[in-house]
Amino acid sequence: MNAEYYRVFLTVGRVRSITRAAEELFTSQPAITRTIKNLENELGTKLFTRSKRGVELTREGQILYEHVEMAFTMLEKGEREIASATSLSKGAISIGTTITALDEFLFDFIEYFRSAYPGIRLKLNTQSSDKTISALRQGQVDVAFITTPFKSYPDLKQTKLKEFENIVICGSEFLELRQGVHSLKELSAYPFVYLSTAMQLREYTDAIFAKENVKIEPLIELDGASMIMPMVAKNLGVSIVPKSLVKDGLKQKAVFEVKLDKPLPKRQVLMAESLAFPQSGVLKEFLSQIKKNNL
Repeated sequence: MNAEYYRVFLTVGRVRSITRAAEELFTSQPAITRTIKNLENELGTKLFTRSKRGVELTREGQILYEHVEMAFTMLEKGEREIASATSLSKGAISIGTTITALDEFLFDFIEYFRSAYPGIRLKLNTQSSDKTISALRQGQVDVAFITTPFKSYPDLKQTKLKEFENIVICGSEFLELRQGVHSLKELSAYPFVYLSTAMQLREYTDAIFAKENVKIEPLIELDGASMIMPMVAKNLGVSIVPKSLVKDGLKQKAVFEVKLDKPLPKRQVLMAESLAFPQSGVLKEFLSQIKKNNL
């Protein structure tokens, strides 16, 4: 079957419009319609239905779209690898990372790598650890940087890069917490600002309190660590965060560190590589430089 059929199908499925697909592919609407019809006849099923805004994928169309999207992602990845195979003076690396891993490790390394290899393009995609790992396992990114706690996968290789500190923070109105030393059990009486479930910082925090036989009922739940400090600064509760994420807030006294009787367990930044996909020469050099300068 003509691969161009699938390229047209993928474009229509992405933009949800025959007209916009024709414009993007520099062809006519009748040509797009004819190609989709030919593909439907070949497959023996309807792939699109008309809607007020354009077209929508059918159930069968959605199944096909996910597979075709992955296939074209891999084709583009192969093209990039071929283009950069003979030289480290050019090429591209797609990096998946969490905000914490980016702040704790990747920013500094990228600064070094870019100075050594200015012709190599780096594309960063910041998401949660789970989404970052999913993107790596599907070949959508070349390498991933995440933080513990982390579930192991047989098709991934993990490398520990760096430990980092976590602290408890509070706002200016929690005067009693800004003085002296406090226990986690004592802190459980205060309102907490938490991340939503299934996020690594939430799992880490839950595990800490579970070890102390303390259950926390969060007052506020967020879907991103970047929102914790503004909430705590507004005196809406206390929270546990990586110290690096709040260093500016601590310096400006927007938030304050709560001293604990026992330090919190440290977490780690991990690098994950896929064992299922081949590595380009550029990616191999990137990984080599990380290991050389960090291990």
